[in-house]
Amino acid sequence: MNIDFNKLKETQKKIAETVVLKDSFKLESVSTIAGFDLAYHKKKVICAAVVLDLKTMKIIEKKRTVSEEKFPYIANFLMFREGPPIIGTYHELETKPDIIMIDGGGVLHPLKSGVATYVGVSLDKPSIGVTKKLLCGEVYEGKIYVEKDTIKGKVKDLRGERVETKIGSRPIFVSPGHKISITTSVKIVHMCLSGNHKLPEPLRLAHRYADDLRQELVGKENKEPAEQD
Repeated sequence: MNIDFNKLKETQKKIAETVVLKDSFKLESVSTIAGFDLAYHKKKVICAAVVLDLKTMKIIEKKRTVSEEKFPYIANFLMFREGPPIIGTYHELETKPDIIMIDGGGVLHPLKSGVATYVGVSLDKPSIGVTKKLLCGEVYEGKIYVEKDTIKGKVKDLRGERVETKIGSRPIFVSPGHKISITTSVKIVHMCLSGNHKLPEPLRLAHRYADDLRQELVGKENKEPAEQD
């Protein structure tokens, strides 16, 4: 596969230019949220979506899709690998969620264009990115800043927050994707925490749902053929 990285970066910059980092909704009017996560098996991409009631965290709908891998894993270009399967799965949902939460970065990305931003802009939906590792930037008093170039020189741009969700576990890193602020992104993540789990419920359940199908695919391959009469 021949990859034109300059062209991909231009696409990321164009997406970043359209990002809205203000709330496009009133939180009290939000009723549903969906978590999206992916799993891989050989050249298959498994995308899982779980739609929940934001207030009760009860599952409303679940959907999984399986597609062929069309883009390799390349750091900072995850949107091109995971964005299309997530968007495709979103369109399969009967219940379109008010908010989308994705296992991946939002504007917490060197070019301000992580997978949650790509999906949010593409669908024109409020989206939140959550990662288990700090993909870029530096943390200062819980806030995450990414250095960027401006005509006045380098400045530190606020892109997200480090969030402690479980005692004894490493934190998660939250950033808005599109049409939502950092403050509200973090507030919604806290609203979605349940039990003694590190990840917010939409992502925890989506991860489990995707991994279950991956295990099923592995099991089918390892299963011995039936004996012939």
